[in-house]
Amino acid sequence: MSHERLRRLRSMLEKPCQARGLLRPSRLPEFLGIGAQKSGTTWLHTQLAAHPDLLLPEEKELHYFDWNFHHPLAGYAAHFRNAGDRVAGEITPGYAILPEDRIAFIARIMPQVRLVYLMRDPVERAWSQVVMNEVELGGVDPASIDDDGWIARLREPRVCQRGDHLAVLDAWGRHVPESRLLVGFFEEIAADPGALLARVHRFLGVEPRPPVETGVVRRGRRVAMPDAVRDDLIEMLEPQLRGLADRFGAPCTDWLARWTS
Repeated sequence: MSHERLRRLRSMLEKPCQARGLLRPSRLPEFLGIGAQKSGTTWLHTQLAAHPDLLLPEEKELHYFDWNFHHPLAGYAAHFRNAGDRVAGEITPGYAILPEDRIAFIARIMPQVRLVYLMRDPVERAWSQVVMNEVELGGVDPASIDDDGWIARLREPRVCQRGDHLAVLDAWGRHVPESRLLVGFFEEIAADPGALLARVHRFLGVEPRPPVETGVVRRGRRVAMPDAVRDDLIEMLEPQLRGLADRFGAPCTDWLARWTS
């Protein structure tokens, strides 16, 4: 049997025991950044990694609980074993859309875990994700994509799920108390990054420190959204916009007004 198959078998056998409190590594993260994609998580990782009382892996997005769950938990825990007295954590936006059983597993093995979730205007976030996927990573000339092509891409499940903030928060909220979930907003990074960062620092139990730099770390390529595409996207996301405005107020009420007034 190959080494990789042995690792997978070990992981499969250990996971039920770990969910029951057995064979659990001695050090796992105290916090997770779970998204949302294209909502400032790179900025957040940079800021938190600079704090002396926090430990984050050098590599952002370990993707253990989504892409690498077939590997033993001990390998994941090794990223945090040298944390000492520091508060350990990691940021992987893909965790936002984990299946419910995976979220339940995380809650069982890390019963005190704290979660940070950054939200962005669903219309802007979806467009930014599609531009990143197709233009920045895929190398496609945006002029070669017609309106129907953009609309089809914006309606792909991987785009819709990552921007469904209400579904994400509801799924995680069924397993993690609201008191251990901090919601921030993309607009805060530009408007008052120090206040947002201080709020996150206090939530994680460390002394607030000023940002090491301001603004968004990585700006995506700017591509104008065609009018017909914008209209279709707004129609698709209007229920989400209204639900967010009802639950959170500003700035979500501003998102709703921007696209529907």
